[in-house]
Amino acid sequence: MEFYRKPVVEERPADAYCAACDTPMTGDEAALNYKLVDKKTAHILCPACLGKKLELSPETLREMITLFRKQGCTLFSPWVEE
Repeated sequence: MEFYRKPVVEERPADAYCAACDTPMTGDEAALNYKLVDKKTAHILCPACLGKKLELSPETLREMITLFRKQGCTLFSPWVEE
């Protein structure tokens, strides 16, 4: 039997805009909000604004996206070895 995990958030924006500064974001950047803030959040922030809120650098947040993708978190796009 194949193991299947249903995505935690069924509908997430492929492209979103930051609620604070209106910067366009990728789906993975939006998913980071769901992972770190709340699965049901409607107030999505870009890495720069989210970093200010969480007192982390945007580079650290982008590294976290890569880590979560490598771990296989279903909120993020699948990791593909290059």
